[in-house]
Amino acid sequence: MRKSTVLLVGGAVVVLAFAATLRFVIVPGLQQLPDDLDTTLHYTGKADILDQAALLKGDMANGFKTGVPVNLEQRVRVVSSHGQTVVVTDETQLTGPDNAKLSTTKHTFAVDRKSLAAAPAPAGVTVEPHEGLTVGFPIPPEPNDYTYWDYPTATGATAAYVRTEQHAGRDTYVYEMKAAGPLRDPTVVGDLPTALPKSVLLAFAPTLPPDQQQQLKQYESLLPDQLPLSYSAEGENTFWVDIATGYVVDVARKQKVDVSMAVGPIVVPLASVFSLDLRFAPDTVQSITDDASEAARGLTLISLVIPLLLVVLAIVLVLLPVFLARRRRRRAPRPPETVTGPTAAPPPSAADKTAVGAADEG
Repeated sequence: MRKSTVLLVGGAVVVLAFAATLRFVIVPGLQQLPDDLDTTLHYTGKADILDQAALLKGDMANGFKTGVPVNLEQRVRVVSSHGQTVVVTDETQLTGPDNAKLSTTKHTFAVDRKSLAAAPAPAGVTVEPHEGLTVGFPIPPEPNDYTYWDYPTATGATAAYVRTEQHAGRDTYVYEMKAAGPLRDPTVVGDLPTALPKSVLLAFAPTLPPDQQQQLKQYESLLPDQLPLSYSAEGENTFWVDIATGYVVDVARKQKVDVSMAVGPIVVPLASVFSLDLRFAPDTVQSITDDASEAARGLTLISLVIPLLLVVLAIVLVLLPVFLARRRRRRAPRPPETVTGPTAAPPPSAADKTAVGAADEG
């Protein structure tokens, strides 16, 4: 085997190995939460909020403000990386008119950087226990149901896959999630009163159903001056998740918090003290879809186009020695052809001549 043939075949093996490494090692390494993730998302919408000052004065008419324009800023970032586990923080700040701060939240989770599901806390790191996803969807996502963490109720709820549709110019999976239960994270709505003065409850009584008004009168004399309150939360979320990259390109969020109070043996639902109806801001949707388009092109290039080109190159390198050998055989000079004719008889010898003469004389 020629040395050039060995080199070409060896080169083909190297090219194929690089193509396999690119497709099955490098690409999966890119489809995970990066160490330097630090992104800020903006929501806009309206809120119904409790005016504690008015409520405590017994001003029930102005105790609850509806349709207040609000903005929510959510910052998600990786604060440390530990192999396949990353520690992420999820911080939100809700502001109203004149940029008045209404509530802030901060949560710290340990997640698997590939599946984004809950992971064991790294040694020496304090995180919140949780179930399922918290800051996004797997890369790439699947058209399946996922468990997603609802931090107002501190429960794992089902983010149900409902359909595939094009949204904001991207092919997306749509997931819907609903959760309800006791409010476990009061920071969601800012400072909430833990008790209600008896006088406020009595002022609120005319708004209650007739049967509850009657029961309230029955237990009025037994009620303490401060009545403990309890809160429950309900949430609905819709996620549009880019199929190619796993980017969440849009979110619709609805959140409601209700307050109730135990009066004797009955629980009196008082009112909704907080209600949110939010959606990704248009500039956030545009920014994420632009990033998703760019990331999808990059993934296609390194996961499909370049590996295919490398495979073609390897095939060419393997076939090149065969092509060159055939070409050499065609161009090699042929040996001259020898033409064979009739053989001439040798001239007669002297003895032959003498014998012929004697025969003639006889």
